[in-house]
Amino acid sequence: MATLHSGTLPSHPGHAAQHLPLAEPLRWLARGFRDFRRAPALGIAYGLMVAVMGWLVFALGNHPYFIAAAVSGFLLLGPIVGAGLIEASRAMEAGDRPTFDTSLRALSRNRSALEHFAITLLAIAAVWLLVSTWLLTATMGPVAPAVEQTLWDNTLQMMSSGQWFAWAVMGGVLAVLSFAISVIAVPLMLDRHLSAGDAMRGSLHAVARHPVASAAWALLIVVLTAIGIATALLGLVVIYPVLGHASWHAYRALRD
Repeated sequence: MATLHSGTLPSHPGHAAQHLPLAEPLRWLARGFRDFRRAPALGIAYGLMVAVMGWLVFALGNHPYFIAAAVSGFLLLGPIVGAGLIEASRAMEAGDRPTFDTSLRALSRNRSALEHFAITLLAIAAVWLLVSTWLLTATMGPVAPAVEQTLWDNTLQMMSSGQWFAWAVMGGVLAVLSFAISVIAVPLMLDRHLSAGDAMRGSLHAVARHPVASAAWALLIVVLTAIGIATALLGLVVIYPVLGHASWHAYRALRD
């Protein structure tokens, strides 16, 4: 099993002794867009997959339990689907021409590590689902909401400010944790063949070493994803593959 040490993760030239600047994520995004333009059909295929996943989330959005489960599944599958885009950018950097088939092969390379990583994300998503269920029960009593009950009009309006705060804090903590362990975990598993545990520790180390650039990257992801959602998810058809490609360049800069 691969282990995390200086020999496995060599220092990135020029970044070993200093923090990356605040504007660095914009460079990753520009390079991600460049990769998208080099293989637009590939990127759009992945973007459509994510958009369809999102449409399914909203289709189930009329019931609190279903929406929590659907969002959890979306958060689980998103980073794993992005492995194909990361592999495509890795291939382009090596001078190869990626195809949809070759990008999918990334899922079979170091498959065990990717599966363990997916299980970790699933566990985090399950915690979020349990918290949401607990808050719904605390708000409405032991009787589960009827399937036809509207999420916004009925359930969430019954939550107190304290329950809203607890829900938001827990969601924020889990979101930060998910980002920190995953920001470069998939590229580490694909490029360095690390185990899931070593890749997640490497990702945490990168975030701790470059907190400003990591925070800016997280904010950029949130803003762009929000734009994609605001366009009835159509924007994600382009935004998601650009972010997926950019994740490879984030890895190249953040790794130590």
